[in-house]
Amino acid sequence: MPALRLTAILILAVNSQASDLAAELSSIMSGRSGTAVVLEVGSGHLVASYRPDVAARRLARPGSTFKPFTLLALLRAQKLAPTESLVCSRTRHVGAHDLSCSHPQVGPLQAVSALAYSCNDFFVTFGSRLSAEELEAAFHGAGFASPTGLAAQEAVGFLRLAPTDEERQLQAVGEGDMKVTPLEMLSAYRGLALRRTAVYASAAAERPVFEGLEAATTYGMARLASMPGMKVAGKTGTPRSDQGAWTNGWFAGYAPADRPAIAVIVFLERGTGPADAAPLASEIFQAWYKSRR
Repeated sequence: MPALRLTAILILAVNSQASDLAAELSSIMSGRSGTAVVLEVGSGHLVASYRPDVAARRLARPGSTFKPFTLLALLRAQKLAPTESLVCSRTRHVGAHDLSCSHPQVGPLQAVSALAYSCNDFFVTFGSRLSAEELEAAFHGAGFASPTGLAAQEAVGFLRLAPTDEERQLQAVGEGDMKVTPLEMLSAYRGLALRRTAVYASAAAERPVFEGLEAATTYGMARLASMPGMKVAGKTGTPRSDQGAWTNGWFAGYAPADRPAIAVIVFLERGTGPADAAPLASEIFQAWYKSRR
């Protein structure tokens, strides 16, 4: 078969898969208020999106989806050893903010299990070891506060340099004076997926982050994002909203976990993350997996 004809057939097949996935994504989201986007990790190309205008311009707190970047900053600065542990106190307040944990009481938590269970007590306690400047560097280093290039007109997130210990603690769990767009979150998790492929074997200091994201979908707060036949890595978030006494729901992650091919973001207005964004992400991963067969 001539090379040009073979190339044309392959392009048609890829376009058909993308079209099918876009239709599936719209059906999965079923009119929900929010957004969902699927991105190829290797190429950085958008595969499918639901309400892309929301993905590009909605600014919201990241909540617990920011915790992998807090953990990366702690590990890289050698301010936390992977085996350092903490028994969750369950009830945790930072100023007027109730950050009490809802995960099971499972004994001492270390980096991997703390990320899997999204333990606020752990991240407030050890995140306090990071200076305001280090938290800001972690935020910018992940690609937040920068255009992603994934949309023609996109908003840009921000993080205000923490002036107090209380604000540093809130930023460590993604609840401080900080906002990101869903596209920025997607791009940041694509960056994690690329690092998972490139440095997992050599950068031992960063392994707890990747292992924690995989554990989150196995037994942790993001377990409803798991699916049969393919290992998923990801994180949920349930940050407070400025618009009222409710939360927004996040899921951000990638799959297959050990050799990432796609990154997925789900953001839901008035959502809860583990209970709604995570199961929707599972459906999206399953739709992508089926589209390849």
